Amino acid sequence: MALPKGTLLKQSRYQIQRMLARGGYGFIYLASDQLTGRQVVLKELIPALVTDADALRRFIREGRTLQRLSHAHIVRTEAMFKENSNHYIVQEYVAGGTLADQMTQGRVWSLSETLDVAQALINALSYLHQMGITHCDLQPSNILLDADGTPKLTDLGIAHISDLFVHRAWRTENDLAIGTVLYMSPEQLEGVRDDARVDLYALGALLYQMLAGRHYLDFDQRNTPLARADNVNRVRHETPKPISDIPFEVNRVLLKALAKNPADRYATVEIFFQELVRAALPYLPAGDGKHLFSAFDLEYATGFASSTAQPEWPRWIWTVLALMNISVMLLVAFLILASA
Repeated sequence: MALPKGTLLKQSRYQIQRMLARGGYGFIYLASDQLTGRQVVLKELIPALVTDADALRRFIREGRTLQRLSHAHIVRTEAMFKENSNHYIVQEYVAGGTLADQMTQGRVWSLSETLDVAQALINALSYLHQMGITHCDLQPSNILLDADGTPKLTDLGIAHISDLFVHRAWRTENDLAIGTVLYMSPEQLEGVRDDARVDLYALGALLYQMLAGRHYLDFDQRNTPLARADNVNRVRHETPKPISDIPFEVNRVLLKALAKNPADRYATVEIFFQELVRAALPYLPAGDGKHLFSAFDLEYATGFASSTAQPEWPRWIWTVLALMNISVMLLVAFLILASA
């Protein structure tokens, strides 16, 4: 049962304002932090799941992991506590809702809008991957938007966390086929979770949906075992079609990110983004693409700018061309005199 409005927790520090959602672990609340005066989000692990060792382990692991992360495009986690047999994670409140709220049926995003979202997510994923973390559940409902529309990645509940980041007792095992099928890669369906390319595939599926106004495959939206089995089969065997209203070059990059074999995708999310910007840049309004080159691809941007400029020929070429031109003129003059 959800906590009623006004409930006080953690020695009266947090006061429940309202329920935001029912999450996988329990309820998610909007609360007021009486110490700081700010609004926060409380994620709850309900007592029914506390006795589930795996659920408790994942919840605590998520909280501990998130507390150690610091990134502008990842939701900030402030604290964890336990009260009345319930466990709670305290996070910043992001007021703009989720990306899923903005992705209404049939809405088609422009290239500029899509690349702005992609850049934020690439930066967040790049940070996680360098930490040895694979998100494993990148989807619109796990991307929050602040008041300015800036995306922030959340929900590491099923993330794969390697020994590089946490103690072995808190790492996640491979061979767990969990996630959201509409954004899962074929290998993730088989239990692969320690490969950052599963996040790359999910990002490709997300960006495809934004640009096309539909999923990258014709998924069955019904919540039935038969529909799920059909969707799994589509992910494994069905090839996505190019989007009709975007440039060929952008389609090529997106479809490479959605390759069935991870070896056929880009090696990293950074390379994927670089290629996506390069493909889209000629089709963006003047000046729109410059801000898309962040710190990790500044060198690439410089190289791209120079590669698109007109080539500067060596001076000796001009000398040779001038001599050839003089030779032709002399030859023509000789022929005219000879025929006179």
